[in-house]
Amino acid sequence: MKIADILKEIIEGNSEFVNNHNTDYFAGHASHQNPYITLVSCADSRVPANAIMPNTINKIFKIENIGNQVLSCEGSVDYGVLHLKTPVLMILGHSDCGAIKAYLKGFNEETYNIKRELDFLLPIINKTANELNFEKQLSTTIQHNIDYQVNIAYKKYRDIVKNKKLTIIGAYYDFKNEFNKGYGRIIITNVNKNKDKNQILDLSEFKEVRNNVNKIYVGRLIE
Repeated sequence: MKIADILKEIIEGNSEFVNNHNTDYFAGHASHQNPYITLVSCADSRVPANAIMPNTINKIFKIENIGNQVLSCEGSVDYGVLHLKTPVLMILGHSDCGAIKAYLKGFNEETYNIKRELDFLLPIINKTANELNFEKQLSTTIQHNIDYQVNIAYKKYRDIVKNKKLTIIGAYYDFKNEFNKGYGRIIITNVNKNKDKNQILDLSEFKEVRNNVNKIYVGRLIE
């Protein structure tokens, strides 16, 4: 794609955004932010924040990196949880994660800095290194990584979680319909290290949401 075409798309896109939002819209967040979700997601261009909700402005504090990792951007996560005090920390993995795929296939040709960032994933790569079916290996490793990141976050913020001021949610953005629940679903796989679907659905927070919706949005891949 030519640079001129990209610039045109940026300018026209922003123009449409400006024309669709009046001054009242900006007045609500011009001087401060008050999000309620700290989101750690992958920098993959196929993972938009508006897959979670259509309008994310002043609702989601976004942190993106390769592999939706906590430790490689620890300060940013601390800012959302400790400074902005969001009641939810969401770790969002996704189908066909390039970071995990690169690690599984080998990444000797990558730059030193990419290797260094991917090395944070080493503990979960070892758990599935012997699986024969690569697609299954990839998807289950992605799920293992979500669990791993939730575990790290839980250790960091254990006291806040126990005081009911933070809920850590692990989720899988499924744009390949691997869960057989529809393309593009956000599937909750882990809540505060709890991976059991029925136990998650029994949480008081989930009971307040319609049960027929809950059953679609909570689940795990077969492991």
